[in-house]
Parts: sequence; C-alpha cells; structure tokens
Amino acid sequence: MSSAGMNLATPAAATAEAEAPVVPRPSRGLPLGGALVLTAQRLAGYAAVIAVVALLWQGAIWGFGVPAYLLPSPGAAAQALVAHAGEIGHAAWLTVQSTVIGMGVATAVAVLLALLFIASPLLDAALMPLIVVVRTVPMIAIAPVLVLIFGRDRWNGVGMVALLSFFQIMLAARKGFEAPSRHMLELMHCCGAGFWQTLLKLRLPCALTHLFTGLRIASASAILCAMFAEWLSGAPGLGSLILDANAKQHFALMWAAVAAGTTVSYLFFTFTIALERAVQDWSR
Repeated sequence: MSSAGMNLATPAAATAEAEAPVVPRPSRGLPLGGALVLTAQRLAGYAAVIAVVALLWQGAIWGFGVPAYLLPSPGAAAQALVAHAGEIGHAAWLTVQSTVIGMGVATAVAVLLALLFIASPLLDAALMPLIVVVRTVPMIAIAPVLVLIFGRDRWNGVGMVALLSFFQIMLAARKGFEAPSRHMLELMHCCGAGFWQTLLKLRLPCALTHLFTGLRIASASAILCAMFAEWLSGAPGLGSLILDANAKQHFALMWAAVAAGTTVSYLFFTFTIALERAVQDWSR
C-alpha cells in the first residue's frame, strides 16, 4: 500500500474509533449484596421447612394420639419458647460463643498445619498419621479428657469444637494450597517470587474456595459439638439446658431448646455460606 493510502486510512480509522460508542464498564455491586440475598433466600426456605415440620408434627400427634408427656404439641413448644425466651437466648449465646471461638482456633491451627505440610513433606509424613488417629477416636471418649484439661466451663466446648473441626478445614486448606499447577509454580519461580510471595499471590487465592468448603463442612456440626460438650460437662449453654429440662420433665421447654439449637446451627451454616459469597464478590 502506498504512503498516500496509509495517510488516508489512518484518519478514517481514527475518526471511526472516535465516533464509536463508549460502553460503560459494569459497576461492581456491593460486596455484601449477593450475600444478603443468599441469606434471605435460605432463611425463607428454612422457615417454610419449619412450617411443614410443625404441621407433620401436629398431624402425628392427632393421628396417633400421642400424649403430651411423651411429645408436646408444636404450640406448646412455641409457648415455652416465648415464655423462656431470655433463658433460651442466653444459653444459645453461650453456645454460639464457644462455637465461634472453637472454629477460629480450628481454622488458625488447620491453616498453619497445611502450610507446614506444604513446606515440609517430611513433617507431613510424620504428623499426618497421628492427626488421623486422633480424629478417628470417638467423641464420647474424647469428652472426659477435654473435661480434665479445660474444666467444666465453656472452654470445654471450645476445645471440643476446635478438635473436631480442624481436620476437615486442614484437609481442605491443604488441597487448596496444592491446587496451583506445576507450570504456574514454575512461572512464579521464573519471575523471582519466593515462598511467601508465591503463597500470597498464588497459593492463597487458589486455596480460598477449598478453605470455605472445609468451613462449610465443619460449621454444619460445630454447634452440635458445642451442645454435646455442654451436655456432658454441665457447662452453661443449650446442651445443659436441654438436659436440665428433660430431667425436670419440662418437655415443652426441652423441645423449644432443641428447636433453638437446630435454628442456631442452620444460621451458623448459612452465615458461613454468606461469608464465602461476600469474599467471592469482593475478590472479583
């Protein structure tokens, strides 16, 4: 092409580019927007399930003629929940505190162990069998040992939650840290990245999805672990409240506390999913 043709084509291309419409970039929504919507949807679904369960519960009482001293009606349990709202709320708050602290300790220990196993295969081979053996010990056998270590207060529940939750989180974190391919690691090495730079720039972003998967699995039973520890040790919380109500044959209060424990467990699981969604929206 001649120089004259190039001189004619260049202004035409510039004019076409200047006249092209500017497409605005999609704005990033609020990081909590998707998490709030997800939480609202799951809570609405949970409320619908509770309504169906209450109808089936009442229908079973009517159909089989179950006496109130064996199984109180949903209305009686709801009345006990309202009448003892302060007591149940305080017990639920203590259980949630133990669970949150235990999950925090479990997450910190799990991530630290996963990093150590990534950095030292020898340490992995030495400690992993011991961790698996400890994890396979039945919970009913671990509880007396934890009572001796932490006493009969809420720290017993913290220890139970941490001990029974860190294994799933550690496996998920380790899987996430190992997720980058060999080519990605070689690229980071060619760019001069050290261990910590590779960890922060590559391994940690790849591990987030796996880590939240482990958190979801652990959070599904974390509240129940705390309640079980309270039930065995007598520490204040929903577990001891259920045990005391059963001993006093206050079955309406017992079922109200069971319903509160189930609701708190589902909320804890839902908030874990919402936190994952918020982190994903923020990192985009």
